[in-house]
Amino acid sequence: MRAVQVLRSQWQQSAERLERRLDGLADDEYFWEPAPGAWNVYLDPERGGWSYPYEFAPDPAPVTTIAWRLVHIAADNWIYWEHAFGPGERTFADLTVPSTAGAAIDSWTRSREPVTEWIEHATDGDLDEQRPSHLGGTRSAGAVLQILVDEQIHHAAEIALLRDLYCWTGTSR
Repeated sequence: MRAVQVLRSQWQQSAERLERRLDGLADDEYFWEPAPGAWNVYLDPERGGWSYPYEFAPDPAPVTTIAWRLVHIAADNWIYWEHAFGPGERTFADLTVPSTAGAAIDSWTRSREPVTEWIEHATDGDLDEQRPSHLGGTRSAGAVLQILVDEQIHHAAEIALLRDLYCWTGTSR
């Protein structure tokens, strides 16, 4: 199997799995903080809208909510893709942070569209192309895709676990 086929398959399968796990997500569960000091999305009067902690996490990393994780997956898609394949103008602070579960799911879905479109037509040779990075320097297109696939897989698994915990804590009963 070619490398691009592996990445394409991982991208699609992990998205389908997360989409199934997000079915029925309500706002109370979206914002649920499973531990004190959890990172979440929040209304930021200074910004005039919603925000979330998007700086690199301290050590040890805080527990994060479903809201934070879903917003983070979409934000990575938007920013990595914009800098590698687009004008590279926006930063995390420029993104609109969704304030509801439905809006966050919609943002994540839309953030996947350009990645999905590109990977559907990509070849192994395309993966070697050097692209600009918002972190400075360049990365291969394949490295950008690996990062986005990894983020989607591991944060989706965390979202799935949080949904299970939410259900079993009695919060939703």
